[in-house]
Amino acid sequence: VCLHTLIMVKEIKRHISASPFRPFTLIMSSGQRYKVPTADHAGLSPKGSQAVIWFDDGSSVMLSTLHMTAIETEGDMGQTVRV
Repeated sequence: VCLHTLIMVKEIKRHISASPFRPFTLIMSSGQRYKVPTADHAGLSPKGSQAVIWFDDGSSVMLSTLHMTAIETEGDMGQTVRV
C-alpha cells in the first residue's frame, strides 16, 4: 500500500467521523466525482482498500482507495478546500 493511499484512507475516516459532519466529494484518478452528503452515505472496508458510497436511490458504488486523488470540502466562506 502506497503512502498516498494511507493518507487518503486516514482523511476519509476523519471526514466521515467529523463533528459536525461536512459534506465532501471524493475525486478519482478518472476525474469521476462522488459526493458524500452525510456520514451514513460512505464507508470503508476493514483494510481501507475500498470505499463504498451509497446514493439516495438505494444504489451504491465501490471505489478503490488506490485511485482516489483528492477530497474536496466546502469551506466556511464557500471556497473549495482540497486534500
